[in-house]
Amino acid sequence: MRLSIILPCLNEIRHGYLDRILTNLIAQLVPQNCEKEIIAVVSASDDGTDRVLDEYAARSPEIQVIRSLAKNRAQRLNDGIAVCTGDIILLHHPATLLPERIALQLIEQALESGSKWGAFCHSFDFTHWLLHFTSWYSNHVRLKQKGIVYFDHCPFIDRQVLAEIGNVPDLDIFEDTLLSKRLCQFSKPALTQGKVVTSARRFHQRGIYRHAMLNQLLKICYHFNIDPKMLNRLYEQKASINVKYDGEQK
Repeated sequence: MRLSIILPCLNEIRHGYLDRILTNLIAQLVPQNCEKEIIAVVSASDDGTDRVLDEYAARSPEIQVIRSLAKNRAQRLNDGIAVCTGDIILLHHPATLLPERIALQLIEQALESGSKWGAFCHSFDFTHWLLHFTSWYSNHVRLKQKGIVYFDHCPFIDRQVLAEIGNVPDLDIFEDTLLSKRLCQFSKPALTQGKVVTSARRFHQRGIYRHAMLNQLLKICYHFNIDPKMLNRLYEQKASINVKYDGEQK
């Protein structure tokens, strides 16, 4: 088995996670009869993200850096999928850390159930009751019961199944929701034993309760088929997160 890890990047220095993610990925132990490749897909960035990626690629032959003209995260992921060679493809969130060293073994174990795709349990890097509840809901209700996996769970997917549904839907936001619905036609997602850790930076910046309310509002608007570009502009608020708009702030 060959496992491809796709890491979409756009101005990632702000999180303080990029070095930690790359170090984490390089240190992942590979199961027996398995190989890994790490493909970082970077859109034009203003903060030196490409330089950091190049430095890691120069030291590790496992890392391949792809320059992309992609406008959003979905397009960056699809650019990575187009060049990867893996049987299983992990869609890595650029502000999330996989479990140390054993993540690839956990993927292999999760897929032994016969599922065509799966994800890691979610957690945040900050202690607050609402963030704990958000992770609990995301793991036990949204994922287990509804089969919806957000990208900060770092989903991993059988390549043939991903190709059959046309890869990642080209949306500025909620592309992970639509992707999950399409994948659920083949199987429910398998949930690994290990937890990923996601940055709570956006909650800190906007206020935990305020950002949580915004997230719920966006979900309601999505279910009423409001244009995803409009929703993503509301989410990003001119702070280039997944999409680089004209006149945005870094």
